[in-house]
Parts: sequence; structure tokens; C-alpha cells
Amino acid sequence: MEITIYSTTTCSFCHALTNWLDSNNFTYKKVMTDEDEEGMVEFMKVNDGFIGVPFTVVKTPSGEIKKVSGYDLSKLQQALNAA
Repeated sequence: MEITIYSTTTCSFCHALTNWLDSNNFTYKKVMTDEDEEGMVEFMKVNDGFIGVPFTVVKTPSGEIKKVSGYDLSKLQQALNAA
């Protein structure tokens, strides 16, 4: 399973999300869209028009892509459990 979090340096919900992932021992890639131009381009390609952060992409071992907009732990848990 691959988890990518699109975030900004000033987003408190992004920090809360990564703290939750850390406390639950998930490994993830964090892309700081306000510091990384290539990361912002990548974010714009995957975000389905949602421009807020955090934006989470979960890729399951079977290749299925699950996307979670915002700090929505119940949707994130569903995406992670389905992976």
C-alpha cells in the first residue's frame, strides 16, 4: 500500500493527519505543495478539482486508487482498511 499526503507547511489539519498516521504506524510520502513546484503539479493532476489540503491518495496493492479530501478520518480509515 502506498499513501501520499498533499500538504502545506501552515495546514493544521495536515499536521493532525500526519500525526494520526504516525501514531498508527503508517508509512507515507508527504508532498509539500507550497514548497515544491513539481509536487504542486503532481497534486493538480490527482486532486479531481479539490484544491484544499490535506488531500490523501491511497494506492492498494491491487492498484486501486482511493482519494480522501480534507481531514476525514472515517473516510481515510475506510480507504486504508480496503487496501
